[in-house]
Amino acid sequence: MRKTVFTLLVAATVALMAGCGDNQKQDNQQETAMNSELKAFDVRSDFADNGFTFFTKNLVLCCGDSTESNAMTIGWGGIGNYLGHERAAVTVYVAPARYTYEFMERHPRFTIMEFDDPEVWKYMGKNSGRDGDKAAALGLHVAYTEHGTPYYEEAKTVIECETMTAWHQTAQDFRNATPKEWYDGFEAGIHTVYIGEVIGAWRR
Repeated sequence: MRKTVFTLLVAATVALMAGCGDNQKQDNQQETAMNSELKAFDVRSDFADNGFTFFTKNLVLCCGDSTESNAMTIGWGGIGNYLGHERAAVTVYVAPARYTYEFMERHPRFTIMEFDDPEVWKYMGKNSGRDGDKAAALGLHVAYTEHGTPYYEEAKTVIECETMTAWHQTAQDFRNATPKEWYDGFEAGIHTVYIGEVIGAWRR
């Protein structure tokens, strides 16, 4: 009798554990389904935007990893080729006074994102991550690529880059009046140029 009861208890426990496993599997499937709205694409063949006007859309730059990250609005940039490499390259600019600059210096990868909601880039451009979690304030959900690079699930376009080189500009690098005039009185400092190799891209 005791052996029978013990056998029944073991069977019930196994069934319960199997049920939990099924539930976990369903949860994982649901999470995958939530993130499946972003589909991978090849920027070399399927990038439909004008490379110049794309960076006038108030994109958001995010850098970090699963332990820390920060994002900011960017209004400059470029996409094209660097060193004749087969992968596309993205150029972004970050001033040293920006909080994101610290992350760009510490972490090897970053993402640039486009959003339908203008409130995202407006808030990201007016507020500093030093004063609080900007993503949380906007209700954005942080996710990570297979390389661990952060992005926001609400983005309509995500391009992931691995930094190849960084150029810390100085006033001595300026060759004509355009940068000299632009930086006159700009308190955040002369932007550092980051060139990133595109290692992934997704869009809705």
